[in-house]
Amino acid sequence: MGKFVRGHWDSESWYGASGEYRAYIPDRLAGCPIALDSDVAAEVSEATARMAELDLRAATLTDTEPLARLLMRSEAMGSSKIEGVIAPAKKILEVEALEELGVSHRVDSSEAAVLANITAMRSSIERIGKGDRISLDLLREINKDLLKGGPLEKAGGVVRTIQNWVGGNDYSPVGAAYVPAPPSEVEPLLEDLVAFCNDAQLPAVAKAAIAHAQFESIHPFANGNGRTGRALVQMIFRNAGAATRTVPPVSLALATDKPAYIAVLSEFRSDDDAKVAEATQRLVSFFARKVIASCGMAETFEQRIAVVQEGWRQKVRPRANSAADRLLRVLPGNPVVSIASAARLTGRSLEAARLAIASLVEAGVLSQNARNRKSNLYTADDVLNEFCALERAPGTPGGDTSVAKPVRAAPQRSW
Repeated sequence: MGKFVRGHWDSESWYGASGEYRAYIPDRLAGCPIALDSDVAAEVSEATARMAELDLRAATLTDTEPLARLLMRSEAMGSSKIEGVIAPAKKILEVEALEELGVSHRVDSSEAAVLANITAMRSSIERIGKGDRISLDLLREINKDLLKGGPLEKAGGVVRTIQNWVGGNDYSPVGAAYVPAPPSEVEPLLEDLVAFCNDAQLPAVAKAAIAHAQFESIHPFANGNGRTGRALVQMIFRNAGAATRTVPPVSLALATDKPAYIAVLSEFRSDDDAKVAEATQRLVSFFARKVIASCGMAETFEQRIAVVQEGWRQKVRPRANSAADRLLRVLPGNPVVSIASAARLTGRSLEAARLAIASLVEAGVLSQNARNRKSNLYTADDVLNEFCALERAPGTPGGDTSVAKPVRAAPQRSW
């Protein structure tokens, strides 16, 4: 069973208190029999089916790869939002476009953190396919990507050798909200977690929920544990073949119910086996419902983007397979473009891309504000508006941001 162990902290600063604290060592997972209650199993089955439907539609419909790219970004931004790191979607997409052009730019710390999370999320899903093994080295690489370029870059991917804690102050674990396992326990716990991720005979949704909670309980890195743990969720989906072509934005669903999310993770940490068993059922149930919600969000987003694209085609009426036609196909996943990126995305010459962009500007599909004119970027604001609506909808009664205001924290509608 999991257990709490007492430690004593001798503070080297008058800012932090000296005294006793309790650190939590979770039970090992590998080989542990876990049975789901019938109602929880039904929720997991529904979540699994919804993910399969989302993945199947991505396999049978045309032009879904751009949508998958944007959904991946929404998952990364939702994961950042849980940590209180928020940046405007349009600014993030503009910075990505500028980086591709090699144009120098400035970002603040929040924007840099979100960009790093997008890189880490992309890396996590690109490195894992169906049946591929999840490894500790891979988790290290994901965390390293997250912290790259930040003040804790040197700690990126390094399994901690000192005690850390959550909440309280920066100087002492005394009075902290949660103190994870002592450093000597971290490596064995991670090795056990990786074995569970690869070998446990559980549905992917249940396995991802439990593995995520265990990872957060271990808290193995100096920073970025929450974001690394949510990337692990997507890796487990890929490993199991549950989501191979698209990314259900689970973190976005979790971000809109943060208190409940934190509560189910906290309940998982107990030295009473009966309480851990009950908490596991609640955790898996909560997680399954968020997966179902995220699939609904992705489906609605796809439908709304399809309406946008049809409206574009009615305005532009491009010649089949022309540069303009090809650009309309990829704009949903690349709503900020330059002439150079449009040429790359369409496989056409720079001149053909320039003419295609000009025709889309004339039709009102693309626009260019004063800031972007200097860097020669164009934005598909219809897509950016839908992307913002995707992030706002879960916190809004009825999910329609046009008729109701969000009741929880949500990105601004304007850019």
